[in-house]
Amino acid sequence: MRSILRVALSITATLALAACSGGGGTGGGAVASVCNDSTGATVVAATVQNKTWSQPINAKVGDVITWTNNDSVAHKVGLDDGSCTMGANIAPSGGTASLVFTKAGTYPFHCTIHPTMTGTITIS
Repeated sequence: MRSILRVALSITATLALAACSGGGGTGGGAVASVCNDSTGATVVAATVQNKTWSQPINAKVGDVITWTNNDSVAHKVGLDDGSCTMGANIAPSGGTASLVFTKAGTYPFHCTIHPTMTGTITIS
């Protein structure tokens, strides 16, 4: 009976470790994000002013897109499909935040604070 219990505990521990290890480098099997926060040099400049995003926003895979917030309230970019959201708000009155995309595509987005503020990012 004890050997069965030991085997069961060993299997449980192994499964728990495998689930937490994230194997493959993508966060435990989760879909990798199409974009990430960036502190790199700006390649494409975008703005938000009067609760409106500058449009169009066109960039290439690997380009750093930096938004400058000219409003008196914070904003935050989030892709409509939920695959990427900025890690922090874009501070008001000149604050900046950047994203870099890892996959080409057309990405509708919105402000997560003001959902009626929408736009589209095209990555080639």
